[in-house]
Amino acid sequence: MGRLLAEDHPDCFWLYVVTNCASAPELQEPIKDPARFPWHEVTKVQHYWLDVNAMTQPMEIRDDAASYRGRDKP
Repeated sequence: MGRLLAEDHPDCFWLYVVTNCASAPELQEPIKDPARFPWHEVTKVQHYWLDVNAMTQPMEIRDDAASYRGRDKP
């Protein structure tokens, strides 16, 4: 549905591409009328999300005893 709308109203749609997101994000030149390109449908996408509160809560540090095998115990 979105693509058909973009094809019917090419003057209303722009594609903004950001590269180097992990280091120095850079906004590329916006692309007017992106529906004119030969897009390929994606039928399987994995989504991940992070609760905003996870970034503001204190971290919990867990000590896994199995990772200390072979070391002297105090």
